[in-house]
Amino acid sequence: VDSDFNAPSSEKPLYLNEFIQKPSAEHQVDVKTAMRNPVVSDPKDLVRSHAGDPHNKYGVAEWRHIHYDIVREPTFPRKPDLSKGELAAGAQVTRTDVWHDPKEPAITSVAKFSPENFRPVGWAENAPQPITTVPEGTLDFRTNRLPIGHADRRPWIYFLAASTGFIMSSIVRVVACKLVHTMWPAKDVWAAGVVEVDLRPVKEGQNFVVKWRSKPVFIRKRTPDMIEASRKDDPIAPSMRDPATDAERCKKPEWLIVIGVCTHLGCIPQPDA
Repeated sequence: VDSDFNAPSSEKPLYLNEFIQKPSAEHQVDVKTAMRNPVVSDPKDLVRSHAGDPHNKYGVAEWRHIHYDIVREPTFPRKPDLSKGELAAGAQVTRTDVWHDPKEPAITSVAKFSPENFRPVGWAENAPQPITTVPEGTLDFRTNRLPIGHADRRPWIYFLAASTGFIMSSIVRVVACKLVHTMWPAKDVWAAGVVEVDLRPVKEGQNFVVKWRSKPVFIRKRTPDMIEASRKDDPIAPSMRDPATDAERCKKPEWLIVIGVCTHLGCIPQPDA
């Protein structure tokens, strides 16, 4: 709203409008070289409880900033007077030519009005610079800490790096083992794929049927005549779908081992039929 009683904060601020404008690095130097107030240990020695804000001029702004909420700023505010230390920020910079300096590029002039370049008068002498938030007598291990880069910190860093590497390697190993064991066949499946057969009781010319993975396997101990008859068919082996000679099919000539499932309808043939 517009108010005739209360001017906007850019026209009549409720706080002292006295600021120092210079680079932030110079403000930090001022903090180190300024004449500081005496060091106090009791908060009640800092300022009297009824003294209020020394920068406050009057009114409710000491407790509530109502003034800045109900009074509308003008579209084109008044140009701040930098020679008096007035603050130039926000619309006072963007909508006035306070930043303009014909002796330097515009981008250099605008950069000088960055908020960190303004500090209120007396800031270097009065800004609180606490060295700790821990009361005296409270153990916080400050004196036990070594500075970063200290030679005595290296063993701890080496130990921490080695421990971290060992833990991460263990995690990777556990995950890899779990993944492999998840894809590993079950024990019953593994056992079904291995069948041991005692061939000593099998006589020459006799067939023996054993079950392997739910399929019948025919085992025949061949006689010399059977071996000779099978080898006579070796010349026509190349014409077969899976060409192989008798010697290639039977590592031991006397033993013929084949799966007894018909390739047509899956029926099981009768031995010696």
